[in-house]
Amino acid sequence: MRTALVLAAALLTPLYAQQRDIFKLDLTIRDTADPAAKGGRRYSLLVFGQDKGTLRIGNRVPVPSGSPGLGGPQSYTYVDVGVNLDCTLQEVGGKVGMRADLDISTAIGSEKAPGAAPTISQVKVNISTAVVAGKPTVVASFDDPVTSRKFEVEALVTKMN
Repeated sequence: MRTALVLAAALLTPLYAQQRDIFKLDLTIRDTADPAAKGGRRYSLLVFGQDKGTLRIGNRVPVPSGSPGLGGPQSYTYVDVGVNLDCTLQEVGGKVGMRADLDISTAIGSEKAPGAAPTISQVKVNISTAVVAGKPTVVASFDDPVTSRKFEVEALVTKMN
């Protein structure tokens, strides 16, 4: 009877109230070619283990789509630019498994044709790795193919409970 009550209580308890691992992800993105930006940009979020954490920071940029009809208004598509992060964290054998999709983009206006549609510069990185909790780890390093900028992505994962 006691087993049935424990099982019933577990089924009726909401997922968020059950004992689950909570992780804090601190992500630092550095432009290593810029000595003035040594600290880099820092982003933090708390994530339940095995749940997806999402971070969106930036702007929505209007980009003309199609041509205007006869005397009709121009139609636009809005493109998200900035930093977009989707991540999942899970403890695996004393380390923390990390899956992260990172999208860094900017809109660059044309100096030759003001008012023209912007060019979207974008870097996407898909990370699937394991890190030691509490130890900052460089999980990605890449050169921007358009500019001479070099980037490093450092993750610091801390188990909160």
